Amino acid sequence: MKFPTHFSRNKKSRQVAAVPEQYRPAVRVDDVFSRVVREVAPKRVLEVGTLQAVPGRSTHSMAKFPQLAKEDYVRLDIIGGPDVDVVGDLHSLPEGWTNKFDCFIAHAVFEHLERPWIAAREVARVLAPGGVFFVKTHQCFPIHGYPSDFFRFSDAALRLIFEDAGLFVDACDYDYRCMIIPPEEVVPDSIVIDWNKQFPSYIHVSAVGHKPLQ
Repeated sequence: MKFPTHFSRNKKSRQVAAVPEQYRPAVRVDDVFSRVVREVAPKRVLEVGTLQAVPGRSTHSMAKFPQLAKEDYVRLDIIGGPDVDVVGDLHSLPEGWTNKFDCFIAHAVFEHLERPWIAAREVARVLAPGGVFFVKTHQCFPIHGYPSDFFRFSDAALRLIFEDAGLFVDACDYDYRCMIIPPEEVVPDSIVIDWNKQFPSYIHVSAVGHKPLQ
């Protein structure tokens, strides 16, 4: 994927074109999650952020769990609509859900949370001992709504909020290398490619882990 950019400043045209270096993580977090799910064979799954952002386009992961009855796969969002079973707030899940789920999934949700560290504690509470979680969010991405946008995460930050919540993180890493092309007065064109190599950015950061048995 090429990243051509065109800027105009003081009637001086500018063009920077480059291809970000390919990133190959030592362990793909998605693959770790798939393996753990096969081993654990969850009986009850909670996925959050499942509302269709684009009408008619489902983004939930229910198809990965064909063995589950529909009532055992709960899809939650803060807004009701297609692909939403329960309207709720990840900062404050129902009290009756304590230790209820064997698996928790969140795709592109944690950047939208006002206090993701509180949500991580709620994930720990509703997971049954030995239950697994998979969270994919953004390290670098344009500001977007649904309905608000609050955070971006490094791998260290994503790992920290779940470890602080009492969960064990089995794998955490980036995916999809990208580039940032700032205005030339911030980073001159002559060094912007090397600057991106030295200070990399990525679209996604993901974590997979589990709740200890005790």
